[in-house]
Amino acid sequence: MTKPFTIILAEINDGSTAAALTADLEELLGAVQRSGRAGSLTLKIKVVPTKAQSGAIDKVNVTAERKLELPKPEAPVDFYWLTDDAQLSRNHPRQQSLELRDVTGSGVVNSTDLKTAT
Repeated sequence: MTKPFTIILAEINDGSTAAALTADLEELLGAVQRSGRAGSLTLKIKVVPTKAQSGAIDKVNVTAERKLELPKPEAPVDFYWLTDDAQLSRNHPRQQSLELRDVTGSGVVNSTDLKTAT
């Protein structure tokens, strides 16, 4: 009967792989809880045969590779208009501009002459 995977995992690198996976999982769970976004933890077990002098395979090297992908924050979005020649513009390319100026303090209009919309 084959030894259970959990026991083999606990034995790899004298238990340091299992301890590192536990720490990775704890970090992943916390990041998912904080961000509300998905992440992943991947374990890859690589088994490489080693031949004896007789040519028989009597030994293997086992490597455990961990890959932790924490949730990435959502990238901020910025809005631009696209011009006819495919350039980005902050201003609508087909909208006329309206020249606005501050009339208070310019001597052009007395601030008491300004009306308030009701």
